[in-house]
Amino acid sequence: MRARSLGRGLVLALTLGMAALGPSAGAGEIELRGFLTGRGVLVDGPASWLDEGFGRFTEPGRREIDADELARSGRGEMQARVEWRPSLLWNVRVHGLGRYESSTRAWRAGVAEAFVEFHPELSATTALRFRLGTVFPSTSLENTRPLWSSPFTLTLSALDTWIAEELRPTALEATVVRKGSSRDHEVELGGAILAGADTAGALLAWRGWTLGDRLVTIGERVPLPPLASFAPGGGFERQRVGTTPIAELDGRPGWMARIRWSAGPRAGLQVWAFDNAGDRLLHDGEYAWRTQLVAAGASVSAGPRFTLMADAMLGRTGMGSLDEAHVDIDFRTAYVLATVGGERVRLSGRYDIFRNFDRDHTAEPDDDDGHAWTAAVLWSPARRVRLAVEAVRVVATRPAAPVDTGGRRFSGELRIGF
Repeated sequence: MRARSLGRGLVLALTLGMAALGPSAGAGEIELRGFLTGRGVLVDGPASWLDEGFGRFTEPGRREIDADELARSGRGEMQARVEWRPSLLWNVRVHGLGRYESSTRAWRAGVAEAFVEFHPELSATTALRFRLGTVFPSTSLENTRPLWSSPFTLTLSALDTWIAEELRPTALEATVVRKGSSRDHEVELGGAILAGADTAGALLAWRGWTLGDRLVTIGERVPLPPLASFAPGGGFERQRVGTTPIAELDGRPGWMARIRWSAGPRAGLQVWAFDNAGDRLLHDGEYAWRTQLVAAGASVSAGPRFTLMADAMLGRTGMGSLDEAHVDIDFRTAYVLATVGGERVRLSGRYDIFRNFDRDHTAEPDDDDGHAWTAAVLWSPARRVRLAVEAVRVVATRPAAPVDTGGRRFSGELRIGF
């Protein structure tokens, strides 16, 4: 099943879910929330991976490696979420976006997330939540605001950047929520059957880790770097130009499981695991990757204005027959984020580390090793208005790249909510 068929299946599922709500559905509430953003960016680094380069950022880098001036670019974006609550038990959500990027020099619009949710309460302490659709995994400690956005920084961690770019499965998800004797204490236990995650691993292995906040949309094709193994006669010459995240290729379901404990806003701890069960074979010009991972994260707040959080992930991914050129890597990433402030002014700093270990030793080396610092100041001078400035510094090495893939980025943004 290709990405287009997956999109048709999702629309059908949402339509059936709406029809199942009954004749009272028309009396429900419809809510529209979103924001408009304009961003100016300075980049000191190589060409962006969106320009089929090796840069770690989504914005264009310098045209010449030894150029003195920083590359200037901008981005305009609108994101909106339509939410329909036909009753207390049902919820239908569609998250769409449109953007103009200097890298692609074009406008693009699409759907980032769409699902039907059913959330009955069994008792005062126990509730169930079911979701069906293309969804963000319920795992991010950073992206706690609507539209899978962060209240801390403009740039997401390397871990959540990868999820934003490559991990958006179509899932049938079930979660049990159990509240403790203290109303602040809560335990969530969830599991999901997955489709549409077969190419997860392609960007991570062939391109390496990046830092950004770009949400891939359903059916979108994104570029791969200009590796020699993609050229005629190369080990992966049958790979199409680019890769299609959120695509179902082999018809094999994957799975995901998560457990989380929280004590209100004071503390939280979670562990989750993922296996897309890809068959590693070529399907109409794209490989199904086998990606398995486990991750753990925690957060703690000292008073109402200071929070410290940490998240770590390790796993492996691979594709291709072991008798031919193939890819097998182990990957690692982790971050620590500290933030101070409130709704009006917030200062945040984050340190990321990431690494890939090449295990196949065929074609190009897929090793990747680096770390990054991020500092951001967010200020809301008025309701629904946010100004932000941010600096990111990446130090990284990638043997397959002919240039230094590290760099610096300075961003300023105006966001207006609605």
